[in-house]
Amino acid sequence: MFGALAALGGYFDLRPVDGDAPAGLRSFAELYEDPGVLDARVAWLTARYGPVEPRVAASVTHLGFAARLVSPALAAACAGAVLEASPASLLWLEGSERVTSWLRGPRRAAAAPDDADEVAEALWEPLVERHLARLGAAVRGRLRVSERLLWGNVAAAVGGAVMMVSLQRPEWADRAAAVAAALLRRPPLAGLGEVVRPDADRPHRFFVRRSCCLYYRVPGGGKCGDCALLDEGARARQWREAMSG
Repeated sequence: MFGALAALGGYFDLRPVDGDAPAGLRSFAELYEDPGVLDARVAWLTARYGPVEPRVAASVTHLGFAARLVSPALAAACAGAVLEASPASLLWLEGSERVTSWLRGPRRAAAAPDDADEVAEALWEPLVERHLARLGAAVRGRLRVSERLLWGNVAAAVGGAVMMVSLQRPEWADRAAAVAAALLRRPPLAGLGEVVRPDADRPHRFFVRRSCCLYYRVPGGGKCGDCALLDEGARARQWREAMSG
């Protein structure tokens, strides 16, 4: 299953670690519990992009980690499994733009239910409560950033994962969209965005969020494809290009 996830793109790439972990890996537990680890990552992003407002750096950092957490979990659910990884066993590479994550120790995966709402229920504790809620709390504990904005980032990570699944594995598109919709109906994600299907004859899905991650305020940045601030015409052009690519 790990190979199928990696084929979807970097944020889906989850690699088992057998024996010693590669140098530079940190656990997500450290990210949630050690303020210095989060501070260092935000500082790294600031150095990478240039002068960045603290709340912007916090949001962009948070969005990157949220996507790493959501993407493999949602894709695995499409493949019929519910992944479970403790914060101590899930790893990320410090000081790198690479989006690969690693999983250390026993690999736990339960069979995913068929019903999308049941999948969302099965994912809620191992993904949202165990990881995403703690990630958001850690960010807000260090930097002033809106809680709604951070949950909007999580919603965007869900929508982005659905988009990539629909582009790369169209046979999974319906299930991915259904699971995403079930997740996005649950507070605190409810009302923060929606998965859309611009062409009923094609499997491609996209996401429209109702907030902004502030990436456009990064030097050289721009508006993301799902941004609430994006012009509707530009959004439609992006969708057409993605579907024809």
